Amino acid sequence: MTSRTNLICSLAELELFEGEGWRLRVDPARQPFPVLIGGGDWGAELTADEALMLQEGVATLLHQLQAIAPVLMPEESIELELDRGALWLQLAGELQAWQLRFVLCPSRQGATPVRALEAHWSRAASGAMAAALQGVVIPQLEVPNP
Repeated sequence: MTSRTNLICSLAELELFEGEGWRLRVDPARQPFPVLIGGGDWGAELTADEALMLQEGVATLLHQLQAIAPVLMPEESIELELDRGALWLQLAGELQAWQLRFVLCPSRQGATPVRALEAHWSRAASGAMAAALQGVVIPQLEVPNP
């Protein structure tokens, strides 16, 4: 079951999507980490760039899954992977029930080390999390003109 809650926080709109075993929160006011993702027993904040990378990667894997669906047997196992340097993403399981796993390892930002993250959503939660991620707008940090 998916639920969506919209709350007004200061001047920014907070969007919270959650269901059994997954959570997605987008709050443009929480810079530099406006996006929170979570699973049954974990949560992590992402920058807008990281969240966009994850959103685009999941969209790519879902598109690939749709493209091969007509030739798959219902019980056939699948494993799709995407590697975009800072993001490795995997969709594994069967056509109607699959799990998402990812490793996010952004490059260093100057002298500041950045954190890395490895996580997954269960088969029960992956479809709903992927759908929520595809339906949300990730806020971009506005850079002032000089």
